[in-house]
Amino acid sequence: MKKGIKKKCVLMMAMACMASMKSWAQYDGPVIFPTTELYDSGAMNAYVRALAETASRRKENYEFFADKAFEAFHDRQWWDVVSYVGHALDTKYYDGELYYIRGYAYEELGMLNAAKKDYRKGVRYGSRYAAEALAELKEKMKRK
Repeated sequence: MKKGIKKKCVLMMAMACMASMKSWAQYDGPVIFPTTELYDSGAMNAYVRALAETASRRKENYEFFADKAFEAFHDRQWWDVVSYVGHALDTKYYDGELYYIRGYAYEELGMLNAAKKDYRKGVRYGSRYAAEALAELKEKMKRK
């Protein structure tokens, strides 16, 4: 084992021991790590149910903000488009068309670099229009 790697391993082990001792002192007792009892007590089932519920809520939030973004796009409310698309993408559901409309909004607002970035992401996520918009934007930027 290389000397530098060995030092790092020893340092990490020392930090783990110190953290464990600090936890022990803080709670006046040993640190209790998860055991199979946690899984047998039904806590794991509750965790899985909560995770599934969170995922369905995320999907609902995505659909709500995506609909709002498309409405704002049709109403030419560019700042609202940027905001709603950001909220929709925060749910971790990605859609190339959302990146495209936010890119278009950025372009309308004069934020060409941000538009270019979103058009590229739109192409990556399968937008039908982002590739053409990206090519047109590149030409527009060359002329300036």
